[in-house]
Amino acid sequence: MDSDYRDLRDRANYLRYSFVEEIDKHLLALESSLLDHGFNVRWVQNEEGLFNSISDLLPQKQYNRVCFDLPKIPEAFKNSGNLVQMYPIESVAAKEAEIDTLIVNADFAVASDGSLVFMNCPSRDLFNFVNNLIVVVNIEDIVIYRDDLSLFLKLKNRVGDFPSDVKIVSKSFDKIEAEAFQSSDSLGYKRNKVTVSVLLYENNILELLSDVSLRDSLYCIKCGRCLEVCPVAKASHQTSPIDIVRNNCINHFSKNGELFSQTTLCGNCQEVCPVNIPITDMLIYEMNISNGMNNYSRNKQLNSLFSKRSKLNKFNNPILKFLFVKRFFGKSKMLYNYFKSQQNTFFNIAHNSPELSDE
Repeated sequence: MDSDYRDLRDRANYLRYSFVEEIDKHLLALESSLLDHGFNVRWVQNEEGLFNSISDLLPQKQYNRVCFDLPKIPEAFKNSGNLVQMYPIESVAAKEAEIDTLIVNADFAVASDGSLVFMNCPSRDLFNFVNNLIVVVNIEDIVIYRDDLSLFLKLKNRVGDFPSDVKIVSKSFDKIEAEAFQSSDSLGYKRNKVTVSVLLYENNILELLSDVSLRDSLYCIKCGRCLEVCPVAKASHQTSPIDIVRNNCINHFSKNGELFSQTTLCGNCQEVCPVNIPITDMLIYEMNISNGMNNYSRNKQLNSLFSKRSKLNKFNNPILKFLFVKRFFGKSKMLYNYFKSQQNTFFNIAHNSPELSDE
């Protein structure tokens, strides 16, 4: 990883810190800008609230023709009877189906001017062919200024450099429809205003905001790099390391020890994070809480495990590797077999990442 890339990560970390530390001010600025643009704005706390708000914004009591472009569709819609008829993006884009409402997730929103930013959005060509556009903005996906966007778009993009398509919505716009009856003096089409509603989605982040040791998890820009280098995710197809941090916080640090099977504390996630989130440190912090903050021997063991992993990364001693894996992962057949099969440098998946070396 060269110095230029390290500088970009440090800059991104500072910008995320600046937003989170004064999040209340920036949220109010965003809300004000969105209202000035003529957009409807609602605050949503959790998935149940997301379902209720979307349902309220649908134009009809039943049989709403809807296309979802969200990472996760609220489960309640799958059991909502005749409330919605869901159509895939592909069929709508191919003009095989008409919809009234498009529900889409924004990659970023700009607090200072109320811009909504979509990166390589699958439904980007459908925005002005619907009557209603509902945009979900995760509260942590807000940047302060438009000038900050170029850095975050580059860091989030999967192939490095800038994404191939960026759509920015910063004011109301029209739906274009063909006229049913045309004459010599008509244009052949008509324009109607699209109703744009923005849902500011909290998604249960208050506990993260209130804990200074976990607040950095809100810096995440959802690039997916931590998932790509996580050995547990590769072996078990579980969730990403940053989501493990967030889930264990929201579930009040589950006492059943599940967290200990979700991570090897290898540190790869922390190494590749483009905004320098200390993911491993936060996992150790949550492990300590799960075992009781006063359990000194357990705390010492966790930090020793992390320290030994770091040393093994440097020296790649095959005997130490065998003993380390047997001691700490011998009771987990899945992880034990995974690490035994690895031929690369111990735990150093991240060190061989072409995405980092090419920056």
